[in-house]
Amino acid sequence: MFSSSGSVADSLSDPTIRVPSSQSGFSGQVASQLGRTRYGLLLFGVACQCVTIAITWPLWQVRQMPPHLPTFDLPQISFGWMLIASLVWVVIRPRSGMAVHWGVLIVAAIFDQFRLQPQFFSIALLMTACVWEAGHRIARWFLVSTWVWAGIHKLLSPDWFGYASHWLVERSGLDADATYMSFALVVALVELAVGVLAIFRPRWAAPACAAMHVGIALTISPLLVNWNESVLPWNLSVAVIGSWVLLTTKTWYPTFGWERLVCAAGLIAPVGFYGGLLDHGFSGVLYSASIPQGVITTKTSTLPIEGWGELHVPFPKERRTIRIYFEQVAKPGDKLHLADPRPWLSDAFYVLDSRHQAKEIDRDTFFDGLPPGSFELLEVGESAGGQEREPLAVSGVGVDSRRSLFELRKAGVRMVRREKGQPIFAVEFTPENFDPSLLDHVARLPNLMQIQLAGTGVKDSDLSKLSLLRLLTGIGLDRTAITDEGIAHLESLPFLQHIECEGTKVTAEAIARVIEDPYDGFE
Repeated sequence: MFSSSGSVADSLSDPTIRVPSSQSGFSGQVASQLGRTRYGLLLFGVACQCVTIAITWPLWQVRQMPPHLPTFDLPQISFGWMLIASLVWVVIRPRSGMAVHWGVLIVAAIFDQFRLQPQFFSIALLMTACVWEAGHRIARWFLVSTWVWAGIHKLLSPDWFGYASHWLVERSGLDADATYMSFALVVALVELAVGVLAIFRPRWAAPACAAMHVGIALTISPLLVNWNESVLPWNLSVAVIGSWVLLTTKTWYPTFGWERLVCAAGLIAPVGFYGGLLDHGFSGVLYSASIPQGVITTKTSTLPIEGWGELHVPFPKERRTIRIYFEQVAKPGDKLHLADPRPWLSDAFYVLDSRHQAKEIDRDTFFDGLPPGSFELLEVGESAGGQEREPLAVSGVGVDSRRSLFELRKAGVRMVRREKGQPIFAVEFTPENFDPSLLDHVARLPNLMQIQLAGTGVKDSDLSKLSLLRLLTGIGLDRTAITDEGIAHLESLPFLQHIECEGTKVTAEAIARVIEDPYDGFE
């Protein structure tokens, strides 16, 4: 019986509770160490972790592609059955088993950073909350940090208030154009509110936790979005075990000195995400989409860096993991554009050297060279003097900004790809959809070769925004107010060959200063 002097919730959180000694059998003996409630929740956590590992089974095996992302140069081994064995150990000997399970998880992630998926470690922490009182306190502050920062990251993310929320709503079968902004705001505020409530009124936050994570599980399930099945067990474990953690929290204020440190770290450390100091998966960045992207250019094609496939998890997109992947799969001379939407960080450009190391280069060098696919048309043998020619460089393909693609599409700007999956190479404005601010988004389509602005209200100063479009070969300016002053902004573009300027004040002399032969340097 629970003591009349305390609440049921307080009793459940007390690790000294024992089931009656008359209870026999294996489960009774183990449950007597933790209490039936804790042990039952632990078994639920073990089941969720087992299902998550089963969904992502190839991730834990030795594989060829996608390659492992080792922290150190280590021979690869399989960890799948080790993880299952450690979970069996947890069921039999919860305390020592949890230590072993944590050890296997951490070592597996050191061998392959592709395994740095937050759901595995979050479920392990919730299981720890069922075994140790200290784990109960740490899990509480982990949940607080996750919710608070999930809301803050979304509120600060233009991508969440753009293509990310629009994609989720659209995939759910609703009218995305009409509802995505309100959906984005409500989700961010609810997450933030639950996080704040979990600080000061944790028991009140318990039902909100259950409702929110069951709702997320339903949303991403096959019933609606049908996406990222590997986090379904995690959401269910948070809904059940996380609600129990909050319900059984005795006081909102951190009791011990170490607990205050955990609280402070959980609430402050995620700021490091904006400087690239903490991985987005462990900073509460959930679906806000403002994370690095990468694309590799080879002499024949391009290779976007993504995950999923049989691994059933996204690529852990961090600056270091993208670079490691590039070094694993590319050949000398291949190039990498690492695009980072975070305001504190800039894009990076790399070429793979002869030692298979990623060497950072500037933007101009990255785009210098011949387009992918053109090398088989060239004779690269020996020159007339018997000397071997210097290998020709491939021109890098940049990452099209997803934020910019969304904004241009929303404005009704026509965008053209040569084929599906290829970058945008041409855009066309009309007098009705032209807005000078949209040229800022055009400038974030680094592979653009043609832009049509005929008949629009474009001004001389607007063309300065196009100076980064190094691959631009043609621009249509017919029937605009552009003059020689505007054309001068295009002088740095090495491949510009066509300027349509009928009905403008642009002179032949200005065009002659801008257009040069881009292949003068090639023999």
